Amino acid sequence: MRKIALLLSCLLATVLPSAAQDLIPRPVSVEPREGVFMLPSMLRIYHSPDTEPLARYLAAELQRLYRFEAVRLTESDKLPSDRSGIVQIYTAPQDEMPAEGYWLNISRHDMLIAGADYGGVFNGIQTLLQLLPDAPPYCSDCRRSEIPIPCINISDYPRFSYRGMLLDVARTFVPKERVKRYIDLLSRHKINKLHWHLTDDEGWRIELKSHPELAAVGGFRGGDSPILPLYGAWDKKYGGFYTQDDLREIVAYAAVRNVEIIPEIDLPGHSRAAARVLPAILCTGPYDTAPTNGYDDRNVWCVTEEANYRLLADILAEVAALFPSPFIHIGGDEVDTAQWAACPHCRELMRTCGYTEYAQLQRHFMERVGAILDSLGKRPAVWNEAIEGGRLGGDPRVHGWQNTTVCRRAAAQGYRTVVMPAQYFYFDMKYSPAEAGQSWAGCIPTEKVYAFDFATFTPQEMAFVEGVEGALWHELGLLHGPAYLERQTYPRLCALAEVAWTPQELRSRDDFEARMERTHYARLSRMGVRYRTEPPRPEPETLLTPAVVFSSSFEAQPGNPFDTLTGYMEGAFARTTRGAREGDCLLFRFTAPAVCRSITVTTGYAGNPRRLITAGYAEIQYDGDDGFRRCGELANGCVTIRPVAPVQAIRIVCTAPPNGEDSVIIHPLRIVAEP
Repeated sequence: MRKIALLLSCLLATVLPSAAQDLIPRPVSVEPREGVFMLPSMLRIYHSPDTEPLARYLAAELQRLYRFEAVRLTESDKLPSDRSGIVQIYTAPQDEMPAEGYWLNISRHDMLIAGADYGGVFNGIQTLLQLLPDAPPYCSDCRRSEIPIPCINISDYPRFSYRGMLLDVARTFVPKERVKRYIDLLSRHKINKLHWHLTDDEGWRIELKSHPELAAVGGFRGGDSPILPLYGAWDKKYGGFYTQDDLREIVAYAAVRNVEIIPEIDLPGHSRAAARVLPAILCTGPYDTAPTNGYDDRNVWCVTEEANYRLLADILAEVAALFPSPFIHIGGDEVDTAQWAACPHCRELMRTCGYTEYAQLQRHFMERVGAILDSLGKRPAVWNEAIEGGRLGGDPRVHGWQNTTVCRRAAAQGYRTVVMPAQYFYFDMKYSPAEAGQSWAGCIPTEKVYAFDFATFTPQEMAFVEGVEGALWHELGLLHGPAYLERQTYPRLCALAEVAWTPQELRSRDDFEARMERTHYARLSRMGVRYRTEPPRPEPETLLTPAVVFSSSFEAQPGNPFDTLTGYMEGAFARTTRGAREGDCLLFRFTAPAVCRSITVTTGYAGNPRRLITAGYAEIQYDGDDGFRRCGELANGCVTIRPVAPVQAIRIVCTAPPNGEDSVIIHPLRIVAEP
């Protein structure tokens, strides 16, 4: 066995150095050395007292990967005289090494991981795990084989202190174990912040002892829930929430992996789930529910109701106790100020305070909530809209999501700023037009993520940039299943990690793509990551545009009239004045019989289950028929019909009750010619 190990050592000495260059994100300094360190199966890890959790973490990873029978941990600042096969990890704060930086020194005889702090040691371990060979030389009968690792010197540290990823669990609930796996995968790429979006219109995911009904009721939608279904699961009750024990477990799990969890309670808008459970948080005043077929879809907290601030004090006190992060994100985005405009109390407050715009009213609300956080020893994080009404106190951190301009504006005003423009870092967007995902911020292939830089930022603005953050908004999780979360994240997260970690002058798109192709995709596969691969090219099709007349039980909004449906313009759609209800119908009648291979009827936004007919069936009338015959069922608002004769008309009949939407989106027919 020893001869085999020596032979492998000689072979890998020529192969592994190139793999050692294929690290993601790219380190600051890499010095390959000759030879390999043979990691023994009876491993000894020496660690400083403050790195014991990391010694246990490393031991567990090596035992999982290589089936080591045992790893001996020793807490000591002194190494034994025989250092052969030793791995030592410890913190060594020094002025020349920034926070979370590390040294990784691998010689033929031993291995050293030293970090500027706990996070630095963890990052060094992640680099070591990437250096492990692709095909470990063991089999089921050879558990004691030694593992070759290339000798190398690495000195490395992050470009930004904030390297984040937002995970939305409000739209699609993510079970506890999958959240922990997501944290594992983020930390493998040196991402150190998880911005956890726990509440929104569609769900409240955090258990509160003071108000248990918020999660017990607000954590579910559909069925007997007061929150009507959105984003799939139309015919069943769907949801879930995290108990406080779950939250403590996840927070502790993340802390070992150098990931700070920043919880978000989205305020004052995006609060429909809370409002359906506790409607007293809403404004008084007239509200038209005709477009939603009687459903109260208001989602904004009233600014003037003092009971709201007492309720928020209860909520935030429990959140603060569960999450050690110094920050709690309190939202501030996309507030429907029409709900305040309809409220006599909010209008009176504006007059009393001399406010002239609703952004100032939002600032009033955020200042009150910020004061609650201050009393709890926490600081606010907010979306960029929250600073539009005037200077916010409490030293908030601003997350700029709308575009790069708002990020620069926040930094120019002296706010600590997290840069996350949707056009680069929203991973719910499609990779390409033919793939799953949202599209309102455009397609975002991996190379576009990597291409982001700070060339337009001034040095003064850069002084207030804390880092970058990606976001995975999870509306389509139900539609596309569990694999969607990882597919939308990877490999884009790899590019984000390099934007966040590697100095700009060391970044190269060609080099990044080469490292991914040579080595890192294989690493992702070994980790079981269901990452996106290039989809096959669709076969070319010829589309037909026969003259058609449209009618329905709906009325159209002036800005999106039904005439749109007869013009077949790509991307155009009609929009109704109310949501769908049982018995509604859409009728497409051709002026001359249409001969075709298929006809697709689509309601709702393209690829996004919103403002659609949630359930119904299609009927077809062939040339010469007196009536219609049933020919298909809607799935997520769509149906494709394959005619067997020339078609005179297509009709869609809704069989679903209202789902609280205020309109229906209807697209022109997609008619494919016979081949």
